[in-house]
Amino acid sequence: MLQTVGETETDIENATDDGIYCKACGEMVTRSRWRLSMDGHEHVVFNPAGVVFRILCFREAPGIAERGLPSAEFSWFKGYQWSIALCRGCGAHMGWRYMGESEPPIFFGLIKGTLTSSPGGAPGGAPGGKPKSDGRGGS
Repeated sequence: MLQTVGETETDIENATDDGIYCKACGEMVTRSRWRLSMDGHEHVVFNPAGVVFRILCFREAPGIAERGLPSAEFSWFKGYQWSIALCRGCGAHMGWRYMGESEPPIFFGLIKGTLTSSPGGAPGGAPGGKPKSDGRGGS
């Protein structure tokens, strides 16, 4: 985008907003430009309990807070360990943060149904508390 006199970097950023937000509270979680292909951008996966997730992969997710120690148990991406990814705004379970020795060394697998392209989130704000499970069948 061409910068004109008087425009700030923030103005340009807002004009080309490609933010992806937490559906529950409206916190900006990531951006479309940070999409990542890990043998595809979108994956349908299931946990040991048989719960199916549709996840999208992203290079960066500044709106995510990591919870727990990394685990290689039942990882959906070979060579990567995962930890739980929560929304920084409301604590909702958004997906998983992956760490490995391959490229990229870190990425995020975020649950498609927890994301929206509209800021603002659900009426009433945060969901009814912290997640009880990491989504993989454990607690």
